[in-house]
Amino acid sequence: MNTEYDVIVVGGRPSGATLAARLGMQGLRVLLVERATMPSPPGASMPIIYASTMALLDEIGAPEAAYARNTPRVRRMVNAMPEMQMAVYLPESRGRNYAYAVDRARFDGALFAHSGTISGVTAVDNTSFIDFLREDGRIVGAVLQPAGGERQSVRAALVVGADGRFSAVARKAGASERDARDEHPTSLLYAYWKNVQPYDDLGGVAVAYGEGAGIGYLLMDSADGTTAVGIEGRAALLEPPAGKVEAFYLELLHQIPAIRARLQGAEMVTDVRGMRKIGNLYRQPGGEGWALVGDAYHQKDPIDGQGVYDAVFTAKLLARAIAKWQAGLSWDEALAWYDEAARAETYPMYRATLDRVQSSLYSQIPEWFTRLASRTLFKWLIEDPNTQTQLGQMLVREISPTEVMSPPLVVGALLKGPLRDLSNFLDRQIRA
Repeated sequence: MNTEYDVIVVGGRPSGATLAARLGMQGLRVLLVERATMPSPPGASMPIIYASTMALLDEIGAPEAAYARNTPRVRRMVNAMPEMQMAVYLPESRGRNYAYAVDRARFDGALFAHSGTISGVTAVDNTSFIDFLREDGRIVGAVLQPAGGERQSVRAALVVGADGRFSAVARKAGASERDARDEHPTSLLYAYWKNVQPYDDLGGVAVAYGEGAGIGYLLMDSADGTTAVGIEGRAALLEPPAGKVEAFYLELLHQIPAIRARLQGAEMVTDVRGMRKIGNLYRQPGGEGWALVGDAYHQKDPIDGQGVYDAVFTAKLLARAIAKWQAGLSWDEALAWYDEAARAETYPMYRATLDRVQSSLYSQIPEWFTRLASRTLFKWLIEDPNTQTQLGQMLVREISPTEVMSPPLVVGALLKGPLRDLSNFLDRQIRA
C-alpha cells in the first residue's frame, strides 16, 4: 500500500469492489481493502442475481464467465405449494432472460480480482479497518491493520464504508439510522448440497416451498452441481439450541415431504450458515470525509433476492456523487444527491419487501382461508399471464413494485380465472 490515495474503500465485496472499479475508471487513485482472504464466502448470504445486476457489472467490464463460472442459468421461479405449482419465467431484460444463484466466494472473488485490474485501483485483502485517521478533528484517511503486519496510516480525501450490515466505518462515524423496521424480525439458515434430486428436467430453477407456518424454504440450482438450500422464517421460530444448529436445520428440512424427497441421497457440502434477526434500515449516507454504500448504507430482508442489485446500484450512484463533488459540487450537496437518488430506486422495493415478509411469514389469516385462497383466488391470480409478466419484470427491476398487482390487473385476472378453469375442464372432457 502507498500512504496516500484519493479514496479508501473499506470492504471488497460487491458494493466495494464495483465502487472501486468505477472510481478507478473515473481516474481516481483508490485503495480497496478487504479483511478476509479472497476468495472466501461472506458471513451469511445465499443470493440470486438477475439481469439488472449483471447489466451493472457489464458497465465495469466484469466478466460473466468468471463470476458465474460453471453455474446453471435459472430461468424459472417456482412456488411449489401442496395444492398447486406456479412458475414465473424471467422476462428478457437487458439482453438476458436468466438469473444465477451464484456461489458468493466465486462471485465476490471475481469482482475483487477484476477491480484490481482497473488502472488506479490497489486491491488488498487480509487488511482490516481500525479507525479513521484524524487531524484537528477532521477525517483525513484511515488506520489499517494488515494481517500479521503493523498498523498503517493511509491518507485519503474520502473513506467509504462498504463493509456490510455491521459496518465498522458506520460505527466509527456515528452514522444515524433511518426508517428502521424490526416489528417482523426474520432469521435465515442455509447450506449448499450436492446430488439433490432435480425439481424437473427443464433446467435451472429456484423453487420456493411455503408449507410451514411462519417459515419458508428455498432451493436454487447453483455452481458446480450444488443446490443452495435455505430456510427463512420468523426469528422466534428459527432459534437453534446452542451447539445444535445443523441438527435443527436438518429437522426443519425433513418436515417437508417434497424437500425430504429431493434430499434423499444428497450430501451437505458446507456448514450451515445464516443471519439472526435480519435488519431493515437505511443509514445516514455520509459526512465530512466519509460515506457508506451497499449494506452499510441500506439493508433489508433477503426474501425477494434484491440485495446484490441494491449493493452494486448504490455503488454506481456513489461513484457519480463523487464525480459531481470533484467537478465542484460541495460534498454536502453531492451526498444529498446520492441519498435522494438511492432512495428513489430502493425505497419502493424496501416497502414491498417489508409487506411481503408480513404477508408471507406473519400473516394472521386463518389456515382454512389460506388453503381455500390457494386453490381458487390465488390460483386464478397467479396463473394469469399478465400477472406473471409483471412479477418477472419486478424481479429484474424493469418496473417498480408499486406498478405490480394494480386493481385493474387483479380484477381482470379474477374474472378470467373461472373462464380459464372452465375452458381447461371442457378440453379435458373432449380429450377423454
